[in-house]
Amino acid sequence: MNKSELLKELRARTQAGMKDCNDALREAGDDLEKAVDIIKTKGKNIVSGRENKVASEGLIVAGYIGSDKRTGMIEVNCQTDFVARNPDFIAYAHDSFKMLAVSCVQGTPLDVNSPEAVALRTDIVYKTKENCVVRRWWVEEVATDLCKTFYYIHNGGKLGAVVSLQAPSVDAANDASFTALGTDLAMQVAAMNPLAVSSDRLATDVLERQKGIFETQLQELNKPPAAWAKILDGKFNKWHTEVCLLDQESVVIPKTTVKQVVKNVGAQLGGEIQVINFIRAEVGEGLEKKQDNLADEVAKLI
Repeated sequence: MNKSELLKELRARTQAGMKDCNDALREAGDDLEKAVDIIKTKGKNIVSGRENKVASEGLIVAGYIGSDKRTGMIEVNCQTDFVARNPDFIAYAHDSFKMLAVSCVQGTPLDVNSPEAVALRTDIVYKTKENCVVRRWWVEEVATDLCKTFYYIHNGGKLGAVVSLQAPSVDAANDASFTALGTDLAMQVAAMNPLAVSSDRLATDVLERQKGIFETQLQELNKPPAAWAKILDGKFNKWHTEVCLLDQESVVIPKTTVKQVVKNVGAQLGGEIQVINFIRAEVGEGLEKKQDNLADEVAKLI
């Protein structure tokens, strides 16, 4: 092969840039196999040098795995928003989701240290020169034909939500109204970030922590202890409208609670609809990222 053909072949095999390929061929004395090894070594060195860099940007990818009874969602991170919009990184995020899907179908956990996963990561780190990692993943699966899962991705892949619902009948589960409700509820979860489906599902430690906050407020306001019980009830009822999905105001139908929306669709379909579960994921969540006003953004879409 002449130099031009060597460059073309090396780029096809490594996906490295023109300059890197040219440098590798020069270092290898135009030996193609040696040049491939040089680029792979450089890639591994770049990966090693990026491991301690904070990866707080990235993408959320979600999708059905096999059918609408199982939805997967994965968060893949990089260091900058510029790289998060890079086509190579986007492809890496979707390839990572495909690995999650394959592991689900095979009935095995996703292994981010498998040879395939390591090869994908090495390649994207080499291309972007940033630390790129699969950070978290989730799978929501329902067991019966009465149930389905739904997902919603918002803000260019920065936020995702999955919701699972149970219909009153198989026919209802396949009705367009049920599907629309599931999608709307996934949007609701993304926009309003509830802590639980309903107040009776709030974790005990969350309730105790919130009670402590309310009691501190009452102390600072010098409220008489005899009045605390009634005031606390009012505060908790108000708080439930903020953090419990069914008690929140619908982002789709203003001035109507989600509970009422679910009840209305259930009545149309001949029975009660149950919200089984939801999962919400935001890129970099827990890494002190700025929270946007997602409710306002969602409102512009509907």
